[in-house]
Amino acid sequence: MRISFEQLVKIKEEFGEYDISKVIGGSNDFYFRFGYWRPVDAGKLQEILGETNLVVEDDIYDDDCGYLFSYKIKDKYFG
Repeated sequence: MRISFEQLVKIKEEFGEYDISKVIGGSNDFYFRFGYWRPVDAGKLQEILGETNLVVEDDIYDDDCGYLFSYKIKDKYFG
């Protein structure tokens, strides 16, 4: 997975503030979280990140907050 500084700037311009974190255990994938776990256009994020990265939208339901969205980034060719 490679993400350039220019791509990060474009993501901020398109979607606003975000955090990048890493899943602990299991897949160890990196993921983006926008605002307070809000949904974004996964297709647009995929377009910005390009064809070598694969965007996977992930959501979980929280009883207090409703659905929480994050976007895992996987290397399209190496898992």
